[in-house]
Amino acid sequence: MTDKPLNAPSQEQKTLRDWPDQEPHSKTSNTDLRQNARLPMAPSRPPPDASPYPWSQRRLNFTASHANPFPRYGAAVNSAASKDGGIYLMGGLINGSTVKGDLWMVEAGTGNMACYPVATTSEGPGPRVGHASLLVGNAFIVFGGDTKMDDGDMLDDTLYLLNT
Repeated sequence: MTDKPLNAPSQEQKTLRDWPDQEPHSKTSNTDLRQNARLPMAPSRPPPDASPYPWSQRRLNFTASHANPFPRYGAAVNSAASKDGGIYLMGGLINGSTVKGDLWMVEAGTGNMACYPVATTSEGPGPRVGHASLLVGNAFIVFGGDTKMDDGDMLDDTLYLLNT
């Protein structure tokens, strides 16, 4: 066991503390000082704007005759766009109290992004929150979610397919 105090500076800390002050136009660089002091070099980091995954923003265009479907909570959205760049959005909760069962399409394949409601025939999935969806070929598939509007309602266990 050593008698070294717990707060005693290490040799590296002493070397860092004892570095000579540099003049603004000194010929000695920090790299030279670190090499002379035999300290490990910190790994270099790429500049913050060098990410291969930059964010971008686009505005959705809505037709004057249709309301904006956003913001929404718990809606189902296909994870991959269709061949034409279509993204389907179904159901969800609006304003913390209104559960919807509507279907919207976001066209992302063109230079301008447009969003509009999709009119379907026959009975669709109905209002729900937290459901799952998947786009396989030309089939938009919806399953599950919270469909109980009243306490006595049964949960829906039907698999819905929409031919897009």
